[in-house]
Amino acid sequence: MSQYTTEALIDKLKNDVIGKWHKEGRVGNDGSAGNTLEDLLGVDENNLKLPDWGNIELKTKRKESQSLVTLLHREPQPNASVPQLLLSLGWKHKDAGSKYNDDELSFRSTTKANAFSDRGFAVQLCGNKITFVFEPSKVNTSASDRTKAYGTYGDWLNDVESRSLHYSKVLPVFWERKYVEDEIRNKLDNTLFCLVKSKVVDGEKYFYFESATLLSKFNPSKLQQLFENHALYVDFDARTRHNHGTKFRVDIKSIDKLFEKSIQIF
Repeated sequence: MSQYTTEALIDKLKNDVIGKWHKEGRVGNDGSAGNTLEDLLGVDENNLKLPDWGNIELKTKRKESQSLVTLLHREPQPNASVPQLLLSLGWKHKDAGSKYNDDELSFRSTTKANAFSDRGFAVQLCGNKITFVFEPSKVNTSASDRTKAYGTYGDWLNDVESRSLHYSKVLPVFWERKYVEDEIRNKLDNTLFCLVKSKVVDGEKYFYFESATLLSKFNPSKLQQLFENHALYVDFDARTRHNHGTKFRVDIKSIDKLFEKSIQIF
């Protein structure tokens, strides 16, 4: 294990990884950018939940993808909140009546901290809880409904207010702040975070590792800063008969603000 030092990692990155195009390793794998990085660094493939390089976890983010980084997956409390959110605040799924049943509802929302969306959704930090709230007065009633399920968000709101399962009986739903903080620490503390570009040449994918930042010493008190800067998001992605999971995400430009130490290596 002694060879897995921070200094050795920096040397490997400098000499073998950063600033060069590399052919994809482990073709067809969903995490192929990360797998390619592991291969370049000589990390053995395994399914154990252990750090990749000594005590350092390796993570990659595609530069051409969304600017949000997933911090953790966690369903809200109380249990079965998401099915109730679907019934009280959801809208008709775009494939209802074709791919899915006629009554298939959708609840897909990327909701920003301390800022209300056009639907009146927000994520707020309330003491020892992170809450998802709905405020009808914040709904942009004249805005066109991007899902096309209704003409406007005002039409959606009128429907919502008439439902037998009223949102007031469901909300707020919440996450324990300590759990979220512990998960961020477990998943990201002492992490090498690489930004990567990709291209396809003659049907083969290549990766270019553009930058590398070492994050360490997670500071729970800095979670407040993400709320103040509107940089934390909660992603719901559910439909009536399948929940794709709820994610906590952060703006890529703000992830380093969670840590006492953020060292830009390249």
